[in-house]
Amino acid sequence: MHARAVIQLGAVTLVVDPNHWLDKHGHLPTDNVRLRRRILRIVQFIEAGALLERLHGRETVIPCQKRPKGKPCLGLMWVMKTAKDEILAFCMICKTDEAVIHHWQETEWADGPMEPVPMTDEPLASERLH
Repeated sequence: MHARAVIQLGAVTLVVDPNHWLDKHGHLPTDNVRLRRRILRIVQFIEAGALLERLHGRETVIPCQKRPKGKPCLGLMWVMKTAKDEILAFCMICKTDEAVIHHWQETEWADGPMEPVPMTDEPLASERLH
């Protein structure tokens, strides 16, 4: 797992190249649950920020995970594309930078959310079991 933490104003910011956490084919890992959880969060930030213009940002529906003063932050994460084409994930409520993501441009999430695909109105497998 290659990532580095940067101390900024008393907070720790994760600086990550997501390719170091993906398998050799660029897919999510299936053999390490902890790593999979961490990279899924990074992938959500990539998907939300990939199509932004540089120096633009948006709020996501990804909850902040920080616990300032021991209480959960109720903020939602924002993503911003930096002038260097990195994706910065931060919370406007607790004022914490969580991650700076670089070398994300060749990941499968670099084109933003997947395009819609046709579906049938057939119930899901779990609904057929009842």
